[in-house]
Amino acid sequence: MSRVKLSEYRAKKILLGTQYQGLSIHADGGDAMPTEGRWVVKVDQGVKKRFKQGLVVVDTPVAELNTAIESWKGRGFTQFILEPFFPHDAHDEQYFSMERVRGGLRILHAKEGGVDIEAHPEAVKQYLITTGADAGTVAAASGIPHQFLVQCMEVFDKQFFTFLEVNPLVIKDGEAHLLDAAVLVDDAGAFFTDAWSDTDVVKSKARHPAEVRVEALAATTPASLKLSVINPDGALFFLLSGGGGSIVIADEAQLLGAGALIGNYGEYSGGPTRQETYLYAKEVVGVMLASNAKKKALVIAGGIANFTDMRSTFSGIIDALCEIATDMRAAGIKVFVRRGGPNEAAGLKIMRAFLEKEGLSGSIEGSDAIITKAVDDAVAFIKS
Repeated sequence: MSRVKLSEYRAKKILLGTQYQGLSIHADGGDAMPTEGRWVVKVDQGVKKRFKQGLVVVDTPVAELNTAIESWKGRGFTQFILEPFFPHDAHDEQYFSMERVRGGLRILHAKEGGVDIEAHPEAVKQYLITTGADAGTVAAASGIPHQFLVQCMEVFDKQFFTFLEVNPLVIKDGEAHLLDAAVLVDDAGAFFTDAWSDTDVVKSKARHPAEVRVEALAATTPASLKLSVINPDGALFFLLSGGGGSIVIADEAQLLGAGALIGNYGEYSGGPTRQETYLYAKEVVGVMLASNAKKKALVIAGGIANFTDMRSTFSGIIDALCEIATDMRAAGIKVFVRRGGPNEAAGLKIMRAFLEKEGLSGSIEGSDAIITKAVDDAVAFIKS
């Protein structure tokens, strides 16, 4: 069993059903926005301590919702939640959690603290539910609405919940109001329920815009195009080919003590076209140029391809580099190459001619050189 986190929107939709009035908003647009009222807007990607990170806006009019969302998009977030603002006093905020343990369902509850629960650990009471009859006892002792407890228990059993945290929880007129909720589920449950799916599982990492664009590009081709931005201010950037070769090359940088300098990881392989390679390379070199590192290098490397055409893919990379060659020279960036495969000689020839003409050449090697040659040279250059 692996525990994964659901989006807050999906979690509340499951727990509250038709009573829930929240809206899920995605960065790609197309979602209906409210036209009136005052709202709470939050990033909905499983991020902890959102309020302290400026990822929550409370009691805002509809005219200002897009301002908050657009600012978070600029930080790489892609999923948001809107909820009608629920007026309440801070002293009404409570803490509640339910977790599946060996003995049953363990409940932690505090009538005071809420979002500041860490400052009031002595206020937390613990209960254990082993049978349905225990819900009444816990409700009476804690003041948590009995119906809410029963509903949570049913959801845990039917929807493969393993953990629920509501913080803050506000109880008003005998009803539980879930102002903020986090839910973990058993990922195997996706095969047995229609209440949630893999698309409802959130990724807490804010995605770099370049990663989003490469993912969209990859969805249009049978080739493999992947990009992870590890350090936007890195010094060592990769255009790698082939999964095994890519790992070896990146590991070599780590072994050379340059792990903290790596700006990105990923690959282009599986026979991408010249245009696809151009679009992929454009994203990588764009991140490289935006880096604030004082000295930078680009490594174009990989194993010996089976069918990825080196002349075609190198032409695509050259197309991307042509657009920024002046900026690369001004930044003192050098390019280091080691690659082999179909049309190797032709590919290396056009790459060498271009890099030498533009004053960007670091070293250029084919399949007769050790696979780590380019990254060895690039790290030496950065550290020199």
